[in-house]
Amino acid sequence: MTKTYAVPPPPPHNEGKTVAAYTLNYGVVLGALLVGLGMVLPMILLVWIGAGVIAVAIVLGIVLSLVGLGQPRRRPAEAEAR
Repeated sequence: MTKTYAVPPPPPHNEGKTVAAYTLNYGVVLGALLVGLGMVLPMILLVWIGAGVIAVAIVLGIVLSLVGLGQPRRRPAEAEAR
């Protein structure tokens, strides 16, 4: 019996450079910078502010991705072809 295989669809051409990815990345970098400064300068408030910025960036990145500003999602029919 001969098996036939479907060729998977090509990946998106944006290479992951989306609004959601940039927002998440910049937010985490800014938050990590604030946490680092809060540790070097003995300011526990700055550490918590940086942790909050990281948490907000993660939630915002997920929301932007779900709204459609992230990588395009594959349809279930395309996932089965893989």
